Amino acid sequence: MDHIIRYICILEQMPIAPKPSISTKDMLEKLEEKGFSVTLRSLQRDLAALAKYYPIICNNKVRPNRWCFTEDYQGSFASMDVPSAVNTILVNEYLQSIMPAPLLAQLNPQLNRAKSFLKSQSDKTYASWMDKVRIIPDGKSLVPASIDPDVWELICDAIMSNKALDVAYCSHKKNELKSFTLHPYGLMVRKSATYVLGSYNDYKDVRQYALQRFRSLEFSRESFRPNPNFSVKKYIDSGESGFKYSDEPIHLSALISKDLAKRLEETKLSDSQLILNTPNVEWFLLRAVVPDDCDTRVWLRGQGASVVVHEPAFLREEMMSEAAKLLKLSDELLRRGVCIS
Repeated sequence: MDHIIRYICILEQMPIAPKPSISTKDMLEKLEEKGFSVTLRSLQRDLAALAKYYPIICNNKVRPNRWCFTEDYQGSFASMDVPSAVNTILVNEYLQSIMPAPLLAQLNPQLNRAKSFLKSQSDKTYASWMDKVRIIPDGKSLVPASIDPDVWELICDAIMSNKALDVAYCSHKKNELKSFTLHPYGLMVRKSATYVLGSYNDYKDVRQYALQRFRSLEFSRESFRPNPNFSVKKYIDSGESGFKYSDEPIHLSALISKDLAKRLEETKLSDSQLILNTPNVEWFLLRAVVPDDCDTRVWLRGQGASVVVHEPAFLREEMMSEAAKLLKLSDELLRRGVCIS
């Protein structure tokens, strides 16, 4: 049994190429720290035995020899290093604001391993890393919708295995419970909500169904109806998701404030972005090619009085019309005495 545990400890020390490989000398020291009494010769025999079953490569052109997994290794052993541990924690921190809890929970083993690795560092330099780093989303993030883990598991199973589902779904617009057969084709995560993309009953058009609105679901006796022409990417690119307005990009021209210009110099709106001077030192001219989609409009609205759209004309009219409607609505509500006490 001891030699099996020793094999596992050896495998857990090995990085995956192209990360720097580990020397037999360093392996021996780490094994001794774990309480194993091993000679260099014994370690070399262990490595030779493991290389018969695992994609391990040895650089025998240097002394002592250095070892690592091949670049295509996808197993669960492999050593954890500081950059990998930090990246794992940062990715988890970012995903918390957009990923459904049941899906995020599947990453817990990797997250726990990364945290344990940082806490175990002898110099304690990285032990408090989790208390020193936070990721703040760009813009207000809503709390992800609560999704039943069983619903998530069954939905994923149905999509991967091409199975129809009998569901009870609470319609958002009509606020009523509907029962139907769903043919799921894919998933779409949009910020704080996750949607199933599929068609229902005998209809062929693809619609969006929010996961948190399923009240019950089970595999159906009805045969799954495939849609060979469907792909999630095509669905979003076509604008069916409601996020893309057209295939043609917008050639944006707008006046922006000095503060916004400074921010955009550091974090560009697009690769084509140009920021030019104007006669007024407080305002700059922004030119950029951006997608004609919902995200572009949300970004423009979020800048408030720091951006004034000039071109294209239709976008300028759209922005000005929304501002006028908001002002009119505010005045009307005040005249009616509708206020928050």
